[in-house]
Amino acid sequence: MARKGKESEASQVKWRYKGEVITACNCDWGCPCNFNAPPTYGYCEGGWGFLIKSGFCGGEKLDGLHFAYMAKWPGAIHEGDGTAKLWIDEVASRGQRLVLEKILNGKLGGKPWPIFAKTIDRWLETSFVEFEWKLDGARSQFRVGSDVLAVLEPMRNPVTGVDVSARILLPDALVCKEINQTSSKSFSVFTDGLKFAAPGKNAWFGSVDHGN
Repeated sequence: MARKGKESEASQVKWRYKGEVITACNCDWGCPCNFNAPPTYGYCEGGWGFLIKSGFCGGEKLDGLHFAYMAKWPGAIHEGDGTAKLWIDEVASRGQRLVLEKILNGKLGGKPWPIFAKTIDRWLETSFVEFEWKLDGARSQFRVGSDVLAVLEPMRNPVTGVDVSARILLPDALVCKEINQTSSKSFSVFTDGLKFAAPGKNAWFGSVDHGN
C-alpha cells in the first residue's frame, strides 16, 4: 500500500524548473561519463549547483532558489553504492524546502533525479545554507555555505597556454543537453560524510529544464 501511495504522489504532483547549472567532478576535461564510458579514475566524486530562474512544484513557486547536489560513487555512477548530500537555499520557505527535497530524492518522478536516486545508498542530512552564485562564462563560480566551493576557469593549451573553449551537445543527456566545457580552478566539498577536492579537473556550465 505504501508503494502505491508513493507512485500516486509522483504521478499527481507536477513540478518543473528552468535555470542555470554549474558543475565539477574529479574526471579529466570532458568527463567520460558523458559518453557512457567509465570515469577517468574508476570512481566518481562531484556534483552540481543550480539557480532556479523559474519553477514550481504543486502550489509552491521555486523562482530564485539555489540548491546543490554533491555525491561520490566507488565506481561508475550506474553501478550505485553512492553517498549524496543536498544543500538548499536558506531563504527557501518550509514548503519550498519540503518539495525540493522530494524532487531531488527522486520521490516525485520526472527527470533526472529518480534515475540518480537509484544509485544512492546513503543520503546525508540536507543542509539549508547561504549560497553565493555567479554565472560568468568560463569564470563562473558558486559557494555553498562553508561546505562547497566551485570556481571555474578556461581550459588552456598545455603548450601555448592559450585559453581553449569547447561546447558539447548531448541530446540524450539527463542533466544538461548542451554543456560549455571548462576546467575547475578550485573545487572542494568538505562536510561530514563527504570530503573531496578536484582542482584542475572537469567542470562546465549550462542551462537546464527539468520536470515531470
